[in-house]
Amino acid sequence: MSVVTLQLGQCGTQIGHALFETLARETEVDQASGKSPLFDTFFRQPDEQRTDNKKKRHARSVLVDMEPKVVDRAVVSAASSSTKWCYAPGCCFSQQSGSGNNWARGYNSYGPTYVNDVCDLVRREAERADYLGGFLMLQSMAGGTGAGLGTYIAEAIRDSFPSSFLMNHCIWPYQSGEVIVQNYNSLLTLAHLAEVSDGIMLVENSALHSTCQRLLNIERPSFMDMNAVAARALSSALLPASYRPIAGGTSQSGRPVTLFGDIVEKLCCHPAYRLLSLRSLPQMPAGSIDFTTFTWPAILRRLQQMQVTGSLLEEGLRWDVKVNSSDNVHGRQVNKSLAAMLVLRSESPESVAGLSTPAKATALFLLRIPWCTQKSEGSVLLSIAGPSLNVPRRALRQKQSCEQKPVA
Repeated sequence: MSVVTLQLGQCGTQIGHALFETLARETEVDQASGKSPLFDTFFRQPDEQRTDNKKKRHARSVLVDMEPKVVDRAVVSAASSSTKWCYAPGCCFSQQSGSGNNWARGYNSYGPTYVNDVCDLVRREAERADYLGGFLMLQSMAGGTGAGLGTYIAEAIRDSFPSSFLMNHCIWPYQSGEVIVQNYNSLLTLAHLAEVSDGIMLVENSALHSTCQRLLNIERPSFMDMNAVAARALSSALLPASYRPIAGGTSQSGRPVTLFGDIVEKLCCHPAYRLLSLRSLPQMPAGSIDFTTFTWPAILRRLQQMQVTGSLLEEGLRWDVKVNSSDNVHGRQVNKSLAAMLVLRSESPESVAGLSTPAKATALFLLRIPWCTQKSEGSVLLSIAGPSLNVPRRALRQKQSCEQKPVA
């Protein structure tokens, strides 16, 4: 099964590069025990008629931006990477003029003009897959190319591949960003993607920034640092996994997880609930890992409290908030969600076989794939789908008020 990734705009291009770097390192670690299942999913062998970078795997990706600078930099960086992967020749589409953070220009102007050229690249990459599992779109919600043009391309892909899964990984802007129209761009993007996407993973810039500062001890986080955090969390959800055996046994015990079918089935089964949130533990500086002891019960307890309180960071959790407390419910302090998926990453599946699963969560474990960037025995990722799901309530109220106003 193969997944075609679309890196849209400057933000999507940079996060996509960080994602493939992370996946390539995980592939090299897993190749010690045989061929990695990641290889056919996100990478492919280079074309036989080409001799340049023949030893490097080609990412199943299409890069789209209205300015060539960021795309060219990503291609050069991948070609010189030590992880033996690169972008395929002819997988990029760029022009000489940007969108100027204008959503309407990307959607209404560049979209109809260049959609056929972009879809040809996507179709060419999809035809190289023996079994197409779906599309993953990486984009920002505040700009013009990633948000405006990216939304138009998402609608075109839904029309061209109606039976394939379409997942969107979107970066939510800072509350006070440098783009004055970012609120409008975000609402327009979210409204359009909700109609065509099977699942929308929302990642807040403020949460990435706080993770780097408060957990990783990076005083002034750069976009590269924040992209690495986002890529690590996303790769945790995309790595090969199997349903873990539990007491009494289930019909799905030991069955491999299918991307993106199981995620959509377990989390986004209702068309009104498409928003996803990612939480990953542990997160700490690399120098502190050797001096830290990890236990699954402690990690699960902190992760469940993050889910209850709606916190995206493990630091400063409110332990007084309980699910069964009526006061907290009326005070809207408890995070409400429709479903949850718990992913346990460990070198040994036996270490997670006896763990109790939190309520309303589907538990999986990843088969003998250790972290290559961290030395911890295992990591946990909790993906939650719900009606609000970390989308700022102010923005949702603005969207609802706009929908309720009659059109003159």
